[in-house]
Amino acid sequence: MSRFLLACSLIAALTTSAMARSVAAPTPFARPPAADLSEPAMTMPARVLDRATVRAKLIANRATNVASFRAYVKRGVFPSNTYRNRKLNVWIDQAGNKCAAATMIHDGGLGDLVTRVAEQNNFIRLKDVRQGPLMNWMLMSGLTQEEIVAIQEPGFMVRVRQPEPVLEPVPQPILVDADLRKAEDIRLARRYKQVDAMIAKNHKRSIEVAVDRLMNNPELAWQLIDG
Repeated sequence: MSRFLLACSLIAALTTSAMARSVAAPTPFARPPAADLSEPAMTMPARVLDRATVRAKLIANRATNVASFRAYVKRGVFPSNTYRNRKLNVWIDQAGNKCAAATMIHDGGLGDLVTRVAEQNNFIRLKDVRQGPLMNWMLMSGLTQEEIVAIQEPGFMVRVRQPEPVLEPVPQPILVDADLRKAEDIRLARRYKQVDAMIAKNHKRSIEVAVDRLMNNPELAWQLIDG
């Protein structure tokens, strides 16, 4: 074989070998690398209640409600118990006079709630409330439920005593005895003075109790903060 043919044969063999290697070897990163499933997905951090923020909101609400209570006492117009011959919580009397707790709630812009309570249970005792709109208001009021119960002082009966009719009963107008009403006003004024002093004395402790109770209801706490 001539040198020329030998050289051509060698070149052809080398070219064939190189092409074979080119086909066999995969191109680097021909396919994207597999995703690393061990990496956690990015999520927004959960909101965390800040106790100091909750406390500040409750302190502001407490101041507003105490101011409303003091204005109520200063006016000296209290609901009349013309219903039972015993101490009784009267939410709104027949003349439209509200109790101290109802007045605070009304002054806070919840007049519809005050009306609804009067329609459903006009002799409600806030001591017995455990849930619902009234409980929510108490939790966000800045006052403890115990303080609000003290503010909601029940009243003695002040109705004019009427003799039993001899003949057919005739509806009698409900009259308030002026002397009984005056005595009850004096008693309530004294009682409210004691309650006011108690609220002022227990301010720091009561605020922390109120914060604890509201923090146990995060949804309501956020409602207070965001409101």
